[in-house]
Amino acid sequence: MTTKNAVRRKRVGPGRLSAEETAELPNRLLDAALTQFSERGFAETTMDQIARAAGASTKTIYARYSNKNEILKAVIRRLVDRTIDAHKRTAPLESDRTAPRDFLISLCTQICVRVSTEAASLNRFAMAEAYRTPEIRRLHQESTANGAGLIRQALEHWHRLGWLPLLSPADFGRASVLCLSMATDWTRINTSLGQPPGRAEIDSYVAFAVDLFLRGCGCEAETAAAKRRAR
Repeated sequence: MTTKNAVRRKRVGPGRLSAEETAELPNRLLDAALTQFSERGFAETTMDQIARAAGASTKTIYARYSNKNEILKAVIRRLVDRTIDAHKRTAPLESDRTAPRDFLISLCTQICVRVSTEAASLNRFAMAEAYRTPEIRRLHQESTANGAGLIRQALEHWHRLGWLPLLSPADFGRASVLCLSMATDWTRINTSLGQPPGRAEIDSYVAFAVDLFLRGCGCEAETAAAKRRAR
């Protein structure tokens, strides 16, 4: 005999949601949107397809997002938030004891891991369609600016402590973008080509890029001290 709970577990598609399903609905919608965008492309994906893939009604999805652009923003925002949250748990900038090397490796590694795993399909999709979809291009630029903004705040903090003798405040903006690019572009490009690097490769590449960047800022002595502490 089929129980009421068993029926509820098997049910998919539109209909009244349980409290548990309601709580999980935002993630289901965004997961479905990411899959549909990646498989069909942004232009070819419809709100109805996203709703069906999430097991929801179009009424449900329109109650939360007015159009595809809003869903895409939410997909990217979730990835950015998860990356920043993971970084904050491991290397809070508020502490003066956070070494530049530790901070930058933590942040850039989190970005690379996210790009090569959870965001891999979105990364490939963005690279393939950004040239013809202004909204995707704008959101990609915003997410990049987000990561560079965190690095710039850190550079300003370390400059006040006297840890970056060769970096001028006038160059903070360009330096933060360059640091992010040095440490994450290799992972981003290889993932876009269908060859996402493993964690060991990411760790090695990010550490090398961060050390190279910090030496260029005159932070070599502090970087060397951090390496000695890690041994």
